[in-house]
Amino acid sequence: MPVIETVLIFAGIPLGIALLLALAVFGKSLKQPNRYRPGKSWDFAPQWFSAHPAVLTSSAPTGSATAVGGASGEW
Repeated sequence: MPVIETVLIFAGIPLGIALLLALAVFGKSLKQPNRYRPGKSWDFAPQWFSAHPAVLTSSAPTGSATAVGGASGEW
């Protein structure tokens, strides 16, 4: 087997696999998403996050809630 074939087999194939893995891992971050940087103005609309959006829009008084809470997760 010539030296060039040996180098391609034992160095080229592992290098190609490493490049494919690096592209799979870092591929999405190469696209540079639009995100907030400290010190810049905040141009995004405010959002409220809730596990139960219906609770935010209900007109029920807060005293009638039956949530127990706690670490057990029984809400």
